[in-house]
Amino acid sequence: MNRPSVYLGLSGRPRVVDANGTPIRFPTRKARALFVYLALAGEAGAARERLADMFWPGRPDQGARRALRGTLHEMRSALPPAVEGIVRQTRDRVTVLPSAIGTERGDDLGAPGDGPADFLVGLEVGTPGFDQWCAEEQARLRDAALDRAVRMMEADLSEGRFASARRVAEQVLALDPLSELGCRGVMRALAGTGRRAEALRRHEAFRDALAAELDTVPEAATDRLAEHIRLADDRLPPAALARPDQPSIVVMPFADLTGGEQSHVVDGLAADVRTGLARDRALFVVASDSAEAYRETPLGAAEIAGELGVRYLLAGRLRVDPERMRLDIELTDGMRNTVVWSGRYDRPRAAFLSVQDEVVTEIVATLRGYKGIVQRNEARCARAKSDADLDAHDHLMRGMLLKETFLKHDMRAARAHFERSLALSPQSAAAHGWLAWTWFFEVYLGWADDPAEALARTETHARAAVSLDPDLDFAHWALGAAYLAAGDNPTALDCFERALALNPNNSDALANCAWPLMFEGRTDEAVARLERAMRLNPFHPDWYLWGLGMAEYLRGNMRDACAALGRMSQPNDQSKAFEIAALRRLGETERVDDAVAALHRLAPGARVRDLVAPLGFRDARLRDELADALRAAGVAA
Repeated sequence: MNRPSVYLGLSGRPRVVDANGTPIRFPTRKARALFVYLALAGEAGAARERLADMFWPGRPDQGARRALRGTLHEMRSALPPAVEGIVRQTRDRVTVLPSAIGTERGDDLGAPGDGPADFLVGLEVGTPGFDQWCAEEQARLRDAALDRAVRMMEADLSEGRFASARRVAEQVLALDPLSELGCRGVMRALAGTGRRAEALRRHEAFRDALAAELDTVPEAATDRLAEHIRLADDRLPPAALARPDQPSIVVMPFADLTGGEQSHVVDGLAADVRTGLARDRALFVVASDSAEAYRETPLGAAEIAGELGVRYLLAGRLRVDPERMRLDIELTDGMRNTVVWSGRYDRPRAAFLSVQDEVVTEIVATLRGYKGIVQRNEARCARAKSDADLDAHDHLMRGMLLKETFLKHDMRAARAHFERSLALSPQSAAAHGWLAWTWFFEVYLGWADDPAEALARTETHARAAVSLDPDLDFAHWALGAAYLAAGDNPTALDCFERALALNPNNSDALANCAWPLMFEGRTDEAVARLERAMRLNPFHPDWYLWGLGMAEYLRGNMRDACAALGRMSQPNDQSKAFEIAALRRLGETERVDDAVAALHRLAPGARVRDLVAPLGFRDARLRDELADALRAAGVAA
């Protein structure tokens, strides 16, 4: 693509330079004005008759045309020889090739910056037609610059780039001193850097200017922003609030798009979601009073997150039509200004109130938990950090990612992260709890060289978690694992139930209830718990499918067992063992051979006795039948 041969600067006084940046100087004002006019006229150019009338009104036609020819000669003579050909003339029209012209030295028209705020300054030549065109073109360029500057300002504010946002907002006000958007932009940028008192002074000055110039008052949005900044100046510290160590979230007031007829439902939904999330001790949830301060705020996610010292914002919108009610939910990472999850809950209008609790429970379960949306995003952020930059929370996140494979090497690598987290934060109940789980799997999956020691460590860390935080549902969940590893199924179930009592939205504890229930022969109850957990947590981890496949196998539903276990994206040696046994019972020989090969890839040297010994079935015959099926499939005894 050919480079422009001439560049035209539009802001401030018009500037014309060649491709090397050398100024092109026209001998007369009209020669310069004529070039600028033709350069902006586009491919159509301009009729000679119109040019003569614009620049020499009142002259006889012949005189005006003669003057136009002279000025065109002056214009062309000023151009370097290499570019003189960009001017094309016919008997009736004059054109400057648009492809040969670049504006603002390659920038967009009216790019905001530190230069003059107006455009085509001093281009007028004292004739009504051309000067009117100048005024209209200046207004067009000013409007384009304002529009672009406002977009840049909003983008900077949304990303938390407050210094840049202020520079652009000041340019908006330079272009239009009475711009409400510009005033709000400056106020938001100043407030974002903690300079709230200065933001309020700018609001007062803007209010006085509106009264003096237009005899009016600021828009309601501008005054609401000032009131919010005034309240923040009274309640918030001058320095930004530090973010808590754990994931932090504010549930914003949900938007009522029902016309006000369901406002009580909208507010109730937001309050219920906030309460549900607050029961998760792993989350820091901002109180409702603080969230309410942002009900009608113009602030963006990054600004709100910065003021409240949180990472996540949860927003909702409720719509209604004659047949349906629809709730849209969106979770934003305020530090990155990125939507990390969105969901839609669509229900018949007549039934919505009756299923309101169900909807709230689904939302909370999807967001919370160690495999919920919030923790997944936290894990992604931790994974992106270098090892040297990891803090205690990051080590927990890294460990959770590794643990999820349920493979021996990864589980032990996860333990190393949990141990490092505990070393950095010795009073961490969560670190103790996760360490208990890693030792549990040493017992349950038959990896431990000394099962008794592994069992003892499971119990030690689980009891430490409960001792450090008796009201933490996760701690009781971990203690249940210790009892499950010891074969005490009733007490394990009691611990899982205690975790659910502390946090009814803990879908993981609900799913884990399936194991002691299966081992006690209560397989129908186990399936019901797992299905309920999956309903609560649609983004559930793989091990829910592991449990469902086991339970269906024990119920004799071999095809359902294979379907569940086959959906696992990260199978483990025990899940693969149940899949092999189910396929064997179905007589699918080829698939059995493939599944055995997959088992050996997952756990080289896997043996039947190691696979079945940890299973705590009350009825020993179930263990024996599983072992027989595995041996018949070709797994070493």
